[in-house]
Amino acid sequence: MSTTVPLLTIAIISRHHLAWLGLQKIFESCATRRFVVQQYQRITPDLRLPEVHPDVFILDMETERDSVGSLRWIRKSAPTSKILLLSGFEDRDRMHEAFDCGVDGVLLKIQPPEVVLALIDTLYPPVSDHTHRAQNVVGITSLRQALTLGPLVEKEYATWPDGLTAREREIIKLLRQGLSNKDIAHTLSISDSTVRHHLTNIFDKVGVPNRQKLLVHAQTIHSVLD
Repeated sequence: MSTTVPLLTIAIISRHHLAWLGLQKIFESCATRRFVVQQYQRITPDLRLPEVHPDVFILDMETERDSVGSLRWIRKSAPTSKILLLSGFEDRDRMHEAFDCGVDGVLLKIQPPEVVLALIDTLYPPVSDHTHRAQNVVGITSLRQALTLGPLVEKEYATWPDGLTAREREIIKLLRQGLSNKDIAHTLSISDSTVRHHLTNIFDKVGVPNRQKLLVHAQTIHSVLD
């Protein structure tokens, strides 16, 4: 018996055409979900949304300078919609302010397509998805590279190994927040070299080659850390 795949509407608010095009390519290439992508250059007081509001708004903080005002407008105009911030590491201070207005998640511009899709699955779990499957795109490291997507390979995400120490799990949490090695060292009052040593051990235990793949893994099984 076949299962109807629900349609999700994604509204991308960005004046950066390449970012919008990269996200559109990611959603169009997803074989397990169906998406309708809407583009808005910016939020204006006279903006009219479709009668059926988008399921998810993705707000580009780099091009939407009044992000707090835009978030409030979205919350008022489409109270049931989810809101994701599209951000770079340099926007952390503005992200804290935005979270006070109520957002549902953050997408870093360095994150690969599988993290984008995994976050959407977190907000709207697939009806027939009980094994947390997602799309794994080999070699993709940013939204820019999504423009040259190759064949998609499906995989099942694993869980965290039992051998991770409390300190290693703490470092993974900070890594998920977008902190650099230096920021993690300052937060935990340890040296940069100690952070690098912990990350090397984490990579070996989890079975990933770098922090990017670790972020993907962490995004899909975040409940184990929370």
